[in-house]
Amino acid sequence: MNAVRIETTIERDGELHLKQLPCRQGDKVEAIVLLIEPLSPEQRAAMDAAREQAREEALKRFSARAHASRFRSEGPYPTRDELHERD
Repeated sequence: MNAVRIETTIERDGELHLKQLPCRQGDKVEAIVLLIEPLSPEQRAAMDAAREQAREEALKRFSARAHASRFRSEGPYPTRDELHERD
């Protein structure tokens, strides 16, 4: 078994991108991720709070756009049989 050591920084929460590995498409590999500097409880709480705030802001933007939308359905929805023209 060959081993390759790569030290990198996580750029997005939960994502790790590895490039220029000595592997080809279809090769089977095993990846083990070691956290070099574990987060303190305060750091993790701050990250969680920031993530939750970002989610709440995204929900507010989505809701505002949904309420501002002029799209409205008219009339009753077709039945499943009407949609699929079953015989």
